[in-house]
Amino acid sequence: MALCSSIQVTDLEVRVANTVLLRHISCAFNSGNIYAILGQNGAGKSTLLKCLSHEILPSKGTVTWNNRLLNQFSYRELAHQRAVLSQSSELAFSFTVEALVQLGEEVVQRLYKEAIQVINIVLKVCDLESLRHRDYLTLSGGEQKRAQLARVLAQIWPNDDKKEGGVNFLGKWLFLDEWTAGLDIKHQQSLARYFKQWAEQGLGIIMVLHDVSFAAQLADRCLMLKGGKVFAEGDVNQVLTQPILTEALEMQVQVAYDAQTERPIVYPRFSL
Repeated sequence: MALCSSIQVTDLEVRVANTVLLRHISCAFNSGNIYAILGQNGAGKSTLLKCLSHEILPSKGTVTWNNRLLNQFSYRELAHQRAVLSQSSELAFSFTVEALVQLGEEVVQRLYKEAIQVINIVLKVCDLESLRHRDYLTLSGGEQKRAQLARVLAQIWPNDDKKEGGVNFLGKWLFLDEWTAGLDIKHQQSLARYFKQWAEQGLGIIMVLHDVSFAAQLADRCLMLKGGKVFAEGDVNQVLTQPILTEALEMQVQVAYDAQTERPIVYPRFSL
């Protein structure tokens, strides 16, 4: 089992000019779990994720990794412990898929033979083997998303791994902002299975999602934001209830439960 890692957020606040994007955010994350951050547009989901990954600095409050303040880490240290797939990742220049993935792997600076093994593994995981020599700019939106995911996976892939499933992620973290956007159902399901497997092997995964039904099947715990504040937090059965979804997301839903997994199944309702 991988070493446990924790992230603690205490009284976090983010202000931009006179606008408060996040206020009084306190929450905790432990590796080996999949967390879904949910909420309406403008609720502060991406802003919180950027604070957790040290892409932006909070106006107030603290983020600590294993009881060490996040701002005490160098970016080199962080690059070895966490990888980030942003909501929008665009390239201005032509790269092959393989060259793009290599950019993520070079952060770790492995030996050549090990680097090639990692690149081959993440290309397989992301179903990109047949596209490895394609120009990234010629790919579809979903193919580009998978290529970017392969890049960030290469950054944190275990050095002792010899197969695509991974063996020990040593408490590393993967931050994903709307990773399902543009992906077909086949690849959403395939990657979700990998995420579950890697979480069992110690990886901490925090993802921003809009698809509540997908979150209900994938996540271990949910953090629901509304108006820049924590509205609800807990495991999926605690958070994804009809009253919480109705009030936090202002949506009409019916919630049932899967007989085998006992996880909630969320059905949007469109009746007036």
